[in-house]
Amino acid sequence: MTSDPPNGASQAREQEIERLAQEIGRLIQGADPERREDLKELAFALIREELIHEAEDESKRGSTSVPFNPLGTGILIFCLGAGLSFIFGPVGLVLMLGGLVFVVWGALITWFRG
Repeated sequence: MTSDPPNGASQAREQEIERLAQEIGRLIQGADPERREDLKELAFALIREELIHEAEDESKRGSTSVPFNPLGTGILIFCLGAGLSFIFGPVGLVLMLGGLVFVVWGALITWFRG
């Protein structure tokens, strides 16, 4: 009987991992006795680091960055400026103006993309 390709590839991968682990073990055993523990820790650290980097790469591939739209920020700054204008007028008015600029900018971005 022939085995299906995914199972064969999986089995070949497992055999390669076992072979590499045996080779690492032989290299560690062949080293000086005082260096063996350091080499074991190094091997574990390198394997952990490789798996962590792979997991980070996969998570980065899955996420897409969303472009910044200042519309929501502009509304928040405008409302903050409106409230602050009662306490300290000039600062509140400047914040309201900045918020209004952000709102217009965000609306234009939305309108041209949509």
